[in-house]
Amino acid sequence: MNINRLYAGYGKFKVLFDLEMEVPANEITVVVGPNGAGKTTLLNSIMGVATVFSGDVVYQGKRITGTPPHKAARMGISYVPQMGNVFAGLSVSENLQMAGYWMGKNELNNRVDQVLDMFPVLRQFIGRKAGTLSGGERRMLAIAMGLMRTPKLMLLDELSTDLAPIIAKRVMNEVARLRNELGITVLLVEQMAKRALEIGDTAYLLVSGQVRFRGKAGDLLRDPELSRVYLGIKES
Repeated sequence: MNINRLYAGYGKFKVLFDLEMEVPANEITVVVGPNGAGKTTLLNSIMGVATVFSGDVVYQGKRITGTPPHKAARMGISYVPQMGNVFAGLSVSENLQMAGYWMGKNELNNRVDQVLDMFPVLRQFIGRKAGTLSGGERRMLAIAMGLMRTPKLMLLDELSTDLAPIIAKRVMNEVARLRNELGITVLLVEQMAKRALEIGDTAYLLVSGQVRFRGKAGDLLRDPELSRVYLGIKES
C-alpha cells in the first residue's frame, strides 16, 4: 500500500499534512508519535472514515481513497480500532460469528475453528462474554475477529492501551506472528513505541500530522534524540 501527499482530517479541520508513506507487503510498518500526532487519523483515512482533502491511498495498484469501510474490508483490509473493537455483551463465539456474518454456516464454522487454532487461548473462554475477559484477552479476540475475513492487510490501532507491560508484550508477540506465520501485512499504530519498534520492519514518526522520520524501525529505536524527545524512550 502507498499513501501519496495525503492531507486529511475531520470536517474542515486538517490533521495530516502532505503525508507520504509506503507499507511493504508481508512486513510490519510501525507508526509512532506523541498524542495528537494524527496516527489514528491516518488509519481512519485509509478506511474512508476521515475526510481526505487531497492525496491518494493506493492498495494493490488501485486508488481506494474515500472507499467506505465495508468495501475496504471486502478488498482484504481489516481494521482493529483502539476502542469498541469487541461486543462486550456477546460471547467469544458470538463475537467471531458476528465478524463473519456474511459467510454460510459451514464456511463460518470452519473459519471460526481456523481462527481459534491461531489463538488457542480463546478456546478456554469460548462461551464467556467478551466483557468478562482481561484486557489482553479482549485484544486477542479483536485481532481474531479481524482475521475472520482472511485479510491481506491489517490496520491495528493502539493495541497496548491500558495493558500491563507483560500483557502488552504478549499482544505484540501475536502481532509479530501475523507477519511471521501468516504472511499478513501489518500497519501498526502504537503508543508503546519501544516494543512496537522492536517487532517492526519499517517505522514512521508522526509529529503534528507530518512525518519526522521514515526508515528502519531499529534505526528509530536507536536514535537517542528522536526516541527521547518524541517517544519518551530513555537510553539504557
